[in-house]
Order: sequence, then structure tokens, then C-alpha cells
Amino acid sequence: MGAQPRSRRQEQVQFATELRAAGKTWSEVSTAIRRRYRVNARVAPRLARGLSQREVAELWNQRWPDDPRTFKNISTWELWPASTGHAPSLDTLNRLAQLYECAVPDLLADLPDHGPTPPEPSPVSGSTVAAAGAAPASGADFPDGLVAEPLMLPPQMAGTLVHRLHDLRFDELAQALIMWAQQANPGLNRRELLQKFSTALTVAAASPLLDIADADERDRVAAVLDEPSRLDLATIDHSERVLQHYRRQGDILGPQIALQTAMAQRQVTADLVTSAPAALRPRVLTVYAELSQMVGWQLYNLGDYRAAQYYYDDARTAAHDAENTELVTYVLCTMSQLATWQNKPRVGIDHAIAAQTWADQVDSPAARGYAADVAARAFAAAKQPDKAQRALEQEHAAVRDISVDAPAASWWYFFNESFYWGTEAECALTLGTPAKALSAARTSLPMIDPTNVHNHAHTLALQSQAHLQQGDIAEASAIVGDIARISSFNRSPRITERIADLRTALTPWQRSRAVRKLDDLLVHYRLTGSSSTNKS
Repeated sequence: MGAQPRSRRQEQVQFATELRAAGKTWSEVSTAIRRRYRVNARVAPRLARGLSQREVAELWNQRWPDDPRTFKNISTWELWPASTGHAPSLDTLNRLAQLYECAVPDLLADLPDHGPTPPEPSPVSGSTVAAAGAAPASGADFPDGLVAEPLMLPPQMAGTLVHRLHDLRFDELAQALIMWAQQANPGLNRRELLQKFSTALTVAAASPLLDIADADERDRVAAVLDEPSRLDLATIDHSERVLQHYRRQGDILGPQIALQTAMAQRQVTADLVTSAPAALRPRVLTVYAELSQMVGWQLYNLGDYRAAQYYYDDARTAAHDAENTELVTYVLCTMSQLATWQNKPRVGIDHAIAAQTWADQVDSPAARGYAADVAARAFAAAKQPDKAQRALEQEHAAVRDISVDAPAASWWYFFNESFYWGTEAECALTLGTPAKALSAARTSLPMIDPTNVHNHAHTLALQSQAHLQQGDIAEASAIVGDIARISSFNRSPRITERIADLRTALTPWQRSRAVRKLDDLLVHYRLTGSSSTNKS
């Protein structure tokens, strides 16, 4: 068995290598990548070969030097058919097919089939996910100009999900739901469906603690929960492993579900802290501190800032008690972000400088980078552009120092180059340079894991705001619609507020066709609410 991959990209390359070793063609490997990782048909063949967008552009230029391209061209082709992308020509598709050694139709395999509607599928046995070409429910009332698109999960399968949770992996279910949300037509009446999904996902979210394949390990963890004094290294190892799972719940499904899980696990861990042997106490305190920070983060996304601050303070104290300097740095960064979001940039600067001080004491590029990240946002909000720019330069240098092969603390899973470019876009908007913001957002978006709805939605919001500041109302409106689609299963109030803020900014153009179409879409997604006064 090969070494455990340390990143999503390594995992994809390893998966593709195994398929090729089994005799699969590049086309078959790309199809498997597309289905497993929920990427579109223009992205999958690149991932199958382990190439970056820049490397594809270099291969293109070597082969066709008279028609040079950059990674930005590759990015816009891959983003299509979303409004943020650009449709590749037939000649472009033909050349990409040559580079990837596939057929041109393989690059369009994820697009809807506009042929005759197939008959209603018969009940599926042994599978919870329907084929990509499943037809939408009949009788849907579509707004003018919107075309029905296929669903990954048809409504008739919702009830099956509730009864098959023990046969499902949470991450696979979540990825399928995200794909469904991105493709579902807003005209579909989904109230009952969403209620069933909510029930299923709440149960699924609560399962990781005892979702253990090894019977001995499961019995050991259950015994510790029953009698905390029996705490051992194996139980702590398991608790640390599931922390990453909890974080992903919030990114994919929103704070309402993730908060319940984190709160319950935090209480369990608090009981373990009191009875932990001295040798194990720092690790248990670290787990407790992470869970307290998670609770604070979910409350922040729910708009309860006072409660978020309380749990952040608790997390910082526990991290100090554990003498975990890297975790102290992370918690201080989230405290800085919270203050800046509340329009208290000087408090945000205070926390950011403290985070940078602690980050200098550990060998962690991610710690240095994220401390610089929140400092840049706070300085930008305080209208100190020179200091913001220096912080961004420090962040970018730290990002370049991050090695995919080096072990990293679980809480840094989100921090990478895409995050840096998103922050550069945010700072540019705050400082009134929308062209720079738009370029940065366009660079960030193709790098973001599409199942991280939280980061994806907020970066799209930055792109929409940049278009708005440049007077491109049609593009700004279309991107707000994209945010509404992808956030169907992540109704974080912060995301909802960003949508409302952007719609309020579009009020002067509310009679335009683009904004009227957006309003129809927001009504169907039940996203017609008041805007906030906070800014990111």
C-alpha cells in the first residue's frame, strides 16, 4: 500500500496512477476523477494527469507557439458554463483533447442532454445517487429565461437517504448534495425535500465519533465515553482524526448542522480533560481548544458575535494551557477576523499583531501566512494601505514556503494559495481598486475546492462586488445568482447577508433585465431578506 496522500492533489494523482496501472484509458480515468471528486469535464482530465493550469498552458505553448495561452485562459475555460467562465471554441476543445489524449465529447460530458425527456426511472436498489441525466420533477414553474437542468439527486430518492445513512460516508453524501445544489433548477419545489435532507444530514453529521470500522477501537472509544478515566492514546488519536471531519461539515453544510456536532463533542471532551493523565492532558486540551474554536466559528457564521467571542476566548485559554503555540496563533487569527468583520479594525490589528508574535515562535509557514492574512484585512479596513500591502507580501511569501509533503496541523486545511488570492481581492475592494480585486478573485476561484461552499461563495461575492464597482451590472447580477445556487444547502447567515448586501447595491438598476432575472431566482431560493451592515 502506498503512503497516505497529504493533500487532495496527491490523492487525485495516486488515484489516477492506480487506474492507469489497472489498464484504464485516460478517458476512463478522467471520468472516474470527475465522478469521485465532483469536478467538471474540463477539469477532470487535467487532474487525471496531475497538471496545474500553468503546466497545461506551458504544454499548449510548446505545441502551438503561434497561439500562446496563460493559466488564466485555462481557468476561464474550466469555469464555463458558470457565468464566471468563458466558453471554449471547438478549435480550443480539439486542442485540449489532443493535450489530454481524449475525445472532444469527453470534455463536454457533464453538460445537460436536451433531447427528449427519458421515462421516469424505476426505483433504484443498492444506490442512493441517480445518474447525472435524471430528469427534473415535472410541473416545475421555471422563471423566464431559465432552462431546466438535470439533478444528481431526484426528489424520489430523498426518503431513501434517511433509511440508508449507515451505508453512507458523510463526505460522499455531502459532495453529491453540493453537485445537486449546483445543478438543480430553482423552479423545483424543494421544501419537503430540504426538510428530509436536513434530517438525514443532521444524523449523518453526528455519526463520526463512533463511525469506526475496527471493532476493538470502537469498543475502546465507547468504554472511554462511559468512563472517562479509561482515556488512552487510541481514543485521543481517534478524536483528533475526526476534528477535520467536523470542520468540513461547516464548510459544506453550514453552521446550523455543524454547531450541534461541535457542541456535543466539546462537552464530551471537557469531561475527558478533567480526568486525563498528566502525560495526555496537553493533547486532550488541544482537542478541546479546537472544538471551542469550531463552536465560536459556527456562531460567528450564524451572526452571534458575542457568543463567538466567548468561545474564542475559551479556545485561546485552553490552547495556552496545552502550550500549543501554533493553535494559539490560529485562534488569535480568528479573533482578529471577527473584530474586523464587526467594523472594529483596530481591535483586529491588535489580535493580528499578537498572532504574528506567536507565529514567529513556531516553524509553521501556515501560521505566519494566516497571521499576515488577517493583519492585511484589518489594516485595509483601517485604511492603512501600505501596511496592508506589506502584510499581503508576507502572506504570499509564507504560502510559497508551504510544502505539500510536510505535515501540517489539521486546522490549516483551508489555507493555501487560493485563500491568499481571495484576501488580496478583499483588500483591493476595501481600498477601492476593483480591477485589482477582479483579477485576484479570478485567480483564486479555480483553485478553490468546490465542495467548500463557504470559501467558494465568499470569493464569488468578492468577484461580484468588483464587477459592481466597475459598473458591470449584468455580470455582477449573474454571479450573485451563482452564489444562491451553490449555497442551497449551506444557509449560513453570513452568506445570506452577502447576497442581500449585493442585491441592495444593485437597487439603482432593479428595473434592468439582469437584476429582474436575479430577483426571480432569489425568490425561488427563498433568499429575499434584509442586508447587513457588516463587511468582510
